[in-house]
Amino acid sequence: MLTAISNIYLFNLARLLLTVLLIGILSAAISCGSGSEPNSSSVTEGELGATGEESEDGLAEVSRIIAHNKTLTFDDYVGAGWKKSKQYDTATVPEATEIWYGFFNSKDIEVRFYDSHEVANTAGFENAANTIDQSFRGAETYGASPSGAGTKGTTKYRAFVVVGNTVMLCELSVENCVALADVLAQ
Repeated sequence: MLTAISNIYLFNLARLLLTVLLIGILSAAISCGSGSEPNSSSVTEGELGATGEESEDGLAEVSRIIAHNKTLTFDDYVGAGWKKSKQYDTATVPEATEIWYGFFNSKDIEVRFYDSHEVANTAGFENAANTIDQSFRGAETYGASPSGAGTKGTTKYRAFVVVGNTVMLCELSVENCVALADVLAQ
């Protein structure tokens, strides 16, 4: 009888210790996962440059400027998993040297290449801000064009990211382009 009571006591003690251990592990996992801001990029400053810079006040939700000192090539994008589809003529986008349409994570992303980050951040930024469709944001509409450089009105870009010497137009949200920038940083 004493052995049965001892076994029940040890069983209950083991259950209690296991419960405490599981609660501790779950608490640690939750606290580690909640340390970042919801709109911040996961690319760090050391990887691509200063990230998450917000542009003009009205465009802060739909744009990011990252990788000041990074010069990216077409091959960098393809190597990061971006799937090229079609090249567009640069005549419709001032100062762009190349324009490519493609996909990343099943989302349309147009990549515009420029000679430098400075050109991408000025002429490229301005053109992207005028190109993206912000009609979903209400009164704060900056651009109302339904498409990118060479599309026929089928793809609506709603966000953009300046990454080094390139500008990415993002189909639905800035997060799609930031995810590609994360892969480019690796």
